[in-house]
Amino acid sequence: MNQKNAKKFLFETFALHPKDVFHLARTSIDHHEDLIMHYHDYYEFFVISEGEGIHMINNEEFTIQKGSAYFIRPSDVHTFKKTSKEELVITNLAIKAHCIPHYQQRYFETPNQCFWNEDPLPFSYSFSESQLQTLLGHLEQMSISENSLLTLDLLLLHLFALLQKRPYQDGQLPPWLNYTLQEFRSPHYLKMGIVGFIQLSQRSGDYINRVIKKTFQKTLTELVLEERLNFAAHQLAMTNATIKGIYTNAGFENHSYFFRVFKKKFGVTPLQYRNKNHKVI
Repeated sequence: MNQKNAKKFLFETFALHPKDVFHLARTSIDHHEDLIMHYHDYYEFFVISEGEGIHMINNEEFTIQKGSAYFIRPSDVHTFKKTSKEELVITNLAIKAHCIPHYQQRYFETPNQCFWNEDPLPFSYSFSESQLQTLLGHLEQMSISENSLLTLDLLLLHLFALLQKRPYQDGQLPPWLNYTLQEFRSPHYLKMGIVGFIQLSQRSGDYINRVIKKTFQKTLTELVLEERLNFAAHQLAMTNATIKGIYTNAGFENHSYFFRVFKKKFGVTPLQYRNKNHKVI
């Protein structure tokens, strides 16, 4: 659905004062009439605090659950659909449009590094339970604080610090790819391979491949293999885990294949790599 067929939400219609720079609200999706396809004249950050559902965004659908969060741009056309018996509770922060360029210029080397960027789909994230509770605490404090840029800064800088776990390589990694790479480097997702990478990114395989090809000059398959091998090498150097346990956690099912691709990348066998790099002091 494009903007012609969607309702436009205006910041001024729910701002309590003309000088307000943000509006914070908690919405429960429980009835069909609540589901309105819409876009805005403002930027938005929302997080799911309870329930499960579907986020319909720019003609695509994604599963959302407790901890799911999105950075919505004015041009994004979206709505929600509840899929569980319990209410789908959304805490959303609307931000006046003129405020966002300040953050883009001050905290990000290029506009596309900002979490509100120009990718086809908005940046999304899944907070852990502890992260979610901390964030909800910040939002609760925000709700009783002065509606000012200072109050907005305190919340957004907390978000930026939480999400920007490492510098972007050459200033070019989009936020969704940076997040996906960080979360992918765990046995749970490494074992899932390409399926896990796509699940984390919430983007199509074709789109991911195009971005990875442009960014790293390799395919998604090659990137997944590289991440698995790097994980195995790190575990060999830093732990006493068995080699079988390491390559299994890295997502390799075949002993011979793992040894072959590991030696091709590092020039030595896994055991030789461990003997060379694993120093016990």
